[in-house]
Amino acid sequence: MPVYLLTAHAYRSWQEDHRKGYVQRAQGLKDPSERLARWRANHAKHEPARFSRDIQEIILNVASEIARERNVRLHASAATLTHVHILISFRSPACTCGAAKYCRGGCPGRAFAEKVIVRMKQKMGQAVARSQQTVGRQWFSRGWDMTPVRERAHFDRFVSSYLPKHASEEDGLVRICE
Repeated sequence: MPVYLLTAHAYRSWQEDHRKGYVQRAQGLKDPSERLARWRANHAKHEPARFSRDIQEIILNVASEIARERNVRLHASAATLTHVHILISFRSPACTCGAAKYCRGGCPGRAFAEKVIVRMKQKMGQAVARSQQTVGRQWFSRGWDMTPVRERAHFDRFVSSYLPKHASEEDGLVRICE
């Protein structure tokens, strides 16, 4: 049964001068760049998005709705000022790629999980825009992260410590569904 931790970031929440570096589409992790961060800030269409407690509630409600709609099991979710995590599993389609750590492109399990997160981001963004009465404002950054969870210990760590710490350390809203 495929299990994934899905992560989506708020628009401009992980900028190019971040101390851990930044991710460049199709190129992976890059070293921090203050110059690029300044350039992007000067050319950005909107201010960085931040998810207040009310918005966090909306985001997690939408994630739950989409999980039901797509017939996936929602194990846990967390929303903070800057990002959202959603831990899901599903019965079909199964992972067939046999990759040890990350599913390869073309894997039916990964493709299904990608469809789920695309739908979630789309609907979460629309719900936030409605609640904030905005039109054309970007609430989420492009892309997402999908971490396959291959072992029970990995899953248990997400549910027992990683996601719950988002409430205490990042002033987030956490829901454990099991």
